[in-house]
Amino acid sequence: MNPHFEITDTALIHAVLDNAEYGTLAVCANNRPYAVPLNFVRVGEVFYFHGAQKNKKMQILANNPYASFSVVENYALIDSDFSSIKGLACPATQFFKSVSIDGVVETVESRAEKAQALEALMRKLQPKGGYKPFSDEAYDKALKSTAVYKLVPESVACKFKFGQYLSEERFEMIVQHLQARGTKEDLRTVEEMKRQRMGD
Repeated sequence: MNPHFEITDTALIHAVLDNAEYGTLAVCANNRPYAVPLNFVRVGEVFYFHGAQKNKKMQILANNPYASFSVVENYALIDSDFSSIKGLACPATQFFKSVSIDGVVETVESRAEKAQALEALMRKLQPKGGYKPFSDEAYDKALKSTAVYKLVPESVACKFKFGQYLSEERFEMIVQHLQARGTKEDLRTVEEMKRQRMGD
């Protein structure tokens, strides 16, 4: 990974993960990859998912529990002419934050841990509340029929790309173009560019 982009601050990594509604889980069977987008929640250093007990994903994991999970937070697209006057397409890019996790997926069996995981997922996706806690016996049947599994990380890599490596001239050129285009996403990207440039 380009050291200009690498992020090792745990708080920054957790912020990306906790703000993301979904990520992509990649698994492999018989040398054939399979990737699927999933809602998830982080509890400490472990990541929980849920789904049907019998589907392609679960069948693959039963035979090969190793998986890779990725989360991306997109920022503005950077048009090629935002940082170059040569008329080439090459400078076109997108700024983003990403986290990639490799590890082992384990099936959660206990009612208590299932309830804890789904409660945490609901707090993340529906913070207003408005539902019975998962300790309620009304969930007993649903918890039995729902597969809950967790990814235990073996490695975590995080990358922020906001033009940190660019010369001052090209950096400021991109900032000016983004400000002129002026979408909400553009202005949010400018703020993050300046933050990363300053090393915050």
